[in-house]
Amino acid sequence: MKKFGIGIVFSFMVGWVFSQERPNVIFVMPDDISHKAFSYYNPNGPQTPNIDTFAKESVRLTDFHVSPSCSPTRAALLTGRPSDVVGVWHTINGRNMMRADEITMADIFKANGYATGLFFKWHLGDNYPFRPKDRGFEYVAWIKGGGTGQQPDYWGNTNNAAHIWVNDTLVEMTDEDDGIKGAFTTNFFMNRAMDFMDEYIKREKPFFAYIPLGTAHAPHVMPPDARDGVSAKTGTIENIDKNFGRLLQFLDDRGIADNTLLVFTTDNGGGTYLRGGKGSNYDGGTRVPCFIRWADGGLGGDGKGREIIPLTAHIDWLPTFMDVLGFNDVPDRPEKLKIRGRSFKPFLDDDPSNDPEDYKNRTVTINDMWTEFPEKYKKLSVKKDIWKGDAITHKWRLIRNSADADWELYDVLVDEKQLKDVIHNPENKDIISDLKGAYEKWWQLVDERSNEYTRIGIGHPEEPITVLHAHDFHGTVIWHQDDVKKGATGSGFIAVEFDKPGTYTFDLRRWPKEIEAETTLTSSGSGKALEIASARIKIWNGDKVYVDKTKNVAPNADGVRFTVKELPKGPAFVQTWFYNAAGKLEGAVYYNYVHLE
Repeated sequence: MKKFGIGIVFSFMVGWVFSQERPNVIFVMPDDISHKAFSYYNPNGPQTPNIDTFAKESVRLTDFHVSPSCSPTRAALLTGRPSDVVGVWHTINGRNMMRADEITMADIFKANGYATGLFFKWHLGDNYPFRPKDRGFEYVAWIKGGGTGQQPDYWGNTNNAAHIWVNDTLVEMTDEDDGIKGAFTTNFFMNRAMDFMDEYIKREKPFFAYIPLGTAHAPHVMPPDARDGVSAKTGTIENIDKNFGRLLQFLDDRGIADNTLLVFTTDNGGGTYLRGGKGSNYDGGTRVPCFIRWADGGLGGDGKGREIIPLTAHIDWLPTFMDVLGFNDVPDRPEKLKIRGRSFKPFLDDDPSNDPEDYKNRTVTINDMWTEFPEKYKKLSVKKDIWKGDAITHKWRLIRNSADADWELYDVLVDEKQLKDVIHNPENKDIISDLKGAYEKWWQLVDERSNEYTRIGIGHPEEPITVLHAHDFHGTVIWHQDDVKKGATGSGFIAVEFDKPGTYTFDLRRWPKEIEAETTLTSSGSGKALEIASARIKIWNGDKVYVDKTKNVAPNADGVRFTVKELPKGPAFVQTWFYNAAGKLEGAVYYNYVHLE
């Protein structure tokens, strides 16, 4: 591709022509839904006419794969690297934080002259240096944690009533004049996305809008605009469709629809006709719809929808964007941060002669371990197409659920639902060896940094007050505000990095500060009262213990404060506990507010 300056793309040699004016890029990704959520695939399911119309006029990737759950998909998509390789193999316990040295899609769009915005669900870390504003996004409207009502989210948030952070300002969601009845999170975040787009349309600057919707993740609440007789989840999906229709109309009204590269996909399998669902390493957990439209770039448009059947995956989107848009990578990318996805641009045209053999021969490994440390052979899927000339003759899936389970092999080209395991067919000996070898190479990449912790920064000027959440405990699962309400018991350490040496104050609480006027350490609040009598904090690194101290607490206090002097700069672990009068663990320190004195 010929380039004149950063991102200025001219005619391409394969027969379809890119616009001379840089396109805007929008990536829309609803949560926890898949094929059956859309009437394009399932006429008797939720009614999604706007998404259906878009699908018909789009280039459709029919064998597109993501990870089986939320954070891993986001990490792989944004880096072009396998999620496990970038430190994300879970959705909680600190294993959802993408390593701080990783280079994101937003970093690259920004470096190539694009404005960048994030709207709704991040789920890759709530503290410095893991927040979206730390990872290349200039405009950020988001919730914390992995969904409304999860433990780091603003207290009491639901999809119907919420306080939301917009560029570091807390905004109460209201019923806006957006053409949809009532207040709902999807409406709110789409409105903010349009605000962002309008700003840069006026500036005549291209933008990248990343819209990973937090809907339709559970718990489901009925949207105010839902039609009578549907479930809350169906109402939520149909609300997503209305908002997607508003986005399409917005692009038309602003005159930028044809020169906007718009992608619609979902973040994991959930409700599909394939085997497995969310969390599964079968295709029902990883294969999702993916629609692309960019009329000025020769991708789709009215009457121009078509299907692309080669294997594609989330890790491929970053290199594909870079290839299609003529982007430069960031300077001096370290080898350890090498992009592992492959550009599928050559497959987007109608000319098979330019389809690279090395892409055709590649394998893609995806898994979803949900463990403290990576476990070899746990919930893996290795995928590969076999080509004969320009035709795909097999679509292999090598599966293993654990180190104690047997290997399984399926050819989904003829067995889409993965019902016939052909692992014992001697004719498949070579492909089994090939796929196992690819997995071993993938595992080496994962294992190189598998013992590293992603560390929350404390005392950094970018985040003067750090809130350590129970959601991020290593070793204990406390992930939702319902756990706080019922007084779920547990303790775990959090890996941190002190930015400066000095004196730090830790304010240990059962309830978050946003409701401190209504609660105390021992009050029931909106849940169960706890008999907290004392609190303990321990901070250490290796064999060096910096503090291990216990205090009695005043029952009517909001929290218990520990001031720790002479903490050194650098890595450490922080762990906290609440006890009752008998010295037994009582609830947990769900919120720990930390600042440098």
